[in-house]
Amino acid sequence: MNHVPDEALAAIDAFGEGHLYGDPPPVRERLRSDLRLRIVPDGDGRHASCRFETEHTRAPASLRERGSFLATYVDGVDDRLRAWGIEPPPVYEHVETTDGTHHYAGTLRLP
Repeated sequence: MNHVPDEALAAIDAFGEGHLYGDPPPVRERLRSDLRLRIVPDGDGRHASCRFETEHTRAPASLRERGSFLATYVDGVDDRLRAWGIEPPPVYEHVETTDGTHHYAGTLRLP
């Protein structure tokens, strides 16, 4: 079952297509009320940073440790990225917490 909203999938598709033409637009989408996705090209044409922002009472070391329901969103994003030949990281690690928002990040490898 895919929980990723259509708007987010369309933004990922625009990023993938933009990469093919040398100008991928950043992705800034809400996946659910407490989960946001940010993808920004690094400028080298081979990598992009991918960040999930979430509000929750706890901040485990990796995003998928938050549980299987949240992992379905992450898996949906990763699957869509792979469809464009973009390789997601094996894990999105907790990098910081700011004002109650936990940030999980990883580096995408672009084709």
